[in-house]
Amino acid sequence: MTDLLQLLPIYLFMLIPVWIPLIAMTIGGLRDAISAPARRVAAQPRAGHAARKVSPAGPRVPAAGTAA
Repeated sequence: MTDLLQLLPIYLFMLIPVWIPLIAMTIGGLRDAISAPARRVAAQPRAGHAARKVSPAGPRVPAAGTAA
């Protein structure tokens, strides 16, 4: 039993490169799960604002040298 109690901290110390990403993924997942409802509400268009149609070609402007 004393051998196990001596080796356990050594193995836990050796596994630090494994524990750090696992802890980071857990914290990130919890943070995303908590903030997801707020992001979903913020992404919905508001009722008072009409959706603006945007042309992929850009705005219509007169060519250089032409009369407006």
